[in-house]
Amino acid sequence: MIKAFFQDKFEYDFNANMQWFECIEDQEDEISDFTNKSMSHIVNVHYIWNCRLRGIKPESGDWDLLPIHYFQRFIQQNYQETLDYLEKIELGEKINYHSSEDIKFTKKDIDILYHILNHSNYHRAQIVMDLKKLGLKTPSFNFITYR
Repeated sequence: MIKAFFQDKFEYDFNANMQWFECIEDQEDEISDFTNKSMSHIVNVHYIWNCRLRGIKPESGDWDLLPIHYFQRFIQQNYQETLDYLEKIELGEKINYHSSEDIKFTKKDIDILYHILNHSNYHRAQIVMDLKKLGLKTPSFNFITYR
């Protein structure tokens, strides 16, 4: 039941991120550095948490700036790696990892998965505010609308 919950929510997260990729790509010449940096951050952080779940060291940092044309591939990769994790692991495992400040933590994987979803929503909302301030179009990423 909990796996199905997370599979469903990550499908929504994937679709929301892909809408944002298309929106940003369509307006690439008009978006702010903040929007590019925030979307890069969403993609990077999901990747970093996927690495932590799998017990491997990430190759990038959470605020590394990505070229916009990389977003689609990395969003798809993040989604697939998360689905693979959900398929292979019995949820409820404790994950040991080091933060970006090299502090050791132990958290349950379900809390990490929830954090990934919450983190993405938080930053997508910030991007909405930035694009609206610039008079640019924004997609709707409300879950209930998606549903």
